[in-house]
Amino acid sequence: MIAARDSYQFPLRLPEGMREKMQEIASNNGRSMNSEIVTILDREIRQRLETQKADAQA
Repeated sequence: MIAARDSYQFPLRLPEGMREKMQEIASNNGRSMNSEIVTILDREIRQRLETQKADAQA
């Protein structure tokens, strides 16, 4: 995980209702909403990079 001193802050606009959904998911996973968003983004980025790498090798 990225340390706070090594991170970049920016405002994020969420569609109506998504904040509540994200808060519930984060709470269920024992994480802050910020940590949950970072976790989801990290997982998605890794999956896409793996897919791109596999496609390039095919």
